[in-house]
Amino acid sequence: MADYGLPVLYALFIWWFSTGLILYLDGLPRWTFRWSMAAATVVLVLALVALTKTRTDVSIAGAYCSFTCGLMVWGWHEIAFLLGYVTGPYRRPCPPECRGVRRLMLAIATILYHELAILVTAIAMLALTWEAPNQVGTWTFLVLWWMRLSAKLNVFLGVRNLNEEFLPDHLRYLETFFTRRPMNLLFPVSVTVATVVAVWLVWRAGAADADPFTVTGLTFLATLVILATIEHWFLVAPLPATALWRWGLRSRGSAPRVEIDIVAGFLGAGKTTFVRRTLAGEGTGVRTVALVNDFSAVGVDGALLRGGGAADVVELGDGCLCCSLKGDLASQIRAIVARAAPDRLVIEPSGVADVPALIGAFGNPALKPLVERVHLYAVIDAAAFLRDYARMPGYFRDQAALTPVFVVNKTDLASETEVAAVTETLRTLNPAAPVVAARYGAVAPGARAALSGAAALPVTPPPRAGDHHCA
Repeated sequence: MADYGLPVLYALFIWWFSTGLILYLDGLPRWTFRWSMAAATVVLVLALVALTKTRTDVSIAGAYCSFTCGLMVWGWHEIAFLLGYVTGPYRRPCPPECRGVRRLMLAIATILYHELAILVTAIAMLALTWEAPNQVGTWTFLVLWWMRLSAKLNVFLGVRNLNEEFLPDHLRYLETFFTRRPMNLLFPVSVTVATVVAVWLVWRAGAADADPFTVTGLTFLATLVILATIEHWFLVAPLPATALWRWGLRSRGSAPRVEIDIVAGFLGAGKTTFVRRTLAGEGTGVRTVALVNDFSAVGVDGALLRGGGAADVVELGDGCLCCSLKGDLASQIRAIVARAAPDRLVIEPSGVADVPALIGAFGNPALKPLVERVHLYAVIDAAAFLRDYARMPGYFRDQAALTPVFVVNKTDLASETEVAAVTETLRTLNPAAPVVAARYGAVAPGARAALSGAAALPVTPPPRAGDHHCA
């Protein structure tokens, strides 16, 4: 039994330990990545040299050495991808309207360089060991590649457990290419083929005419295929895969928390001007990123904020933030926090946004650890509000029920009677929210305390009378 038991235990240990080590290195500060990558490259070169030296060694030790070299070569590709050095030309979230072949092509573009590097390495390993009696390392690499491709396709097509916990923050955009569903049609084919291959390898390793080298090599390969098959089952079964490598994930620590300011308002209310004025009056002590939702072809809102130098601006021009991006809002914010490390994120949704739905999206478990608190500011057009309210009362009632403070802008374009009527209507909609007057997006110095003292919102909105979506 030792002929089989020792290779199985060795394969289990090196698979578990190497995976945890890569996760641990990936969770360290970004400045350590170049050193980790340099060390991994040295190991890669040594592994390829050792693979060449042992290609004619058909002893048990030769099988162990070749298998270990194959895993080391594969580990280089894993760490190069997870550290972000070898990924693909497309490094952004999948556009929410993207479907079918277009989504597949973008998904391929996120990993293209990684897959090409694996292909080149596989060709090199085949050339180094061609017609040599010891090809355990080459087959180890090919088996890992085959099963990893299968796992990627299943995650793309849809499985229950996406294991997004393993993704570092700088690769969070990959989540937008994952699909969560109970199962897909490829999954049973994947596990069936893998199971058949594993059974065949076990049968060949147990053949009476198998020499010790063959027994050891086939046992290594069978163990890897069985482990990969179990990993596939982790994708659909309620099994805690992360518990196996909890020690490797500890290096990531807790994610930085960010303040969220949502500046909402109907079309033309002056949201961008208000944001720009508010940011300009804050000084430079707070690092801010503005997430702008602009439907225009030229990105007017983003250009205004960027031109003022008030904040780093991320424009989202394709679709409404609250509707189209609801699924990957967590990915967007995680990517921004990882890249820019802001103290505050100002979100300016489109004028037709379903604000309660947007606030409710912050109840996503993936976002809760990132968010310190959420504030909402409703910017009102004094000259147009009464007309808009008469046309869309439900929209304004839902928004007003959540709003801690109203900013009545463009008071210079409305009469005192109109401003008084707007103020009275808003107080009727939400008696607890103060009403602050503004001109050109700027509030009076004495009224700024009402803005800074606005209460933080719960991340789950209260029940609404209606379900009003974007118009």
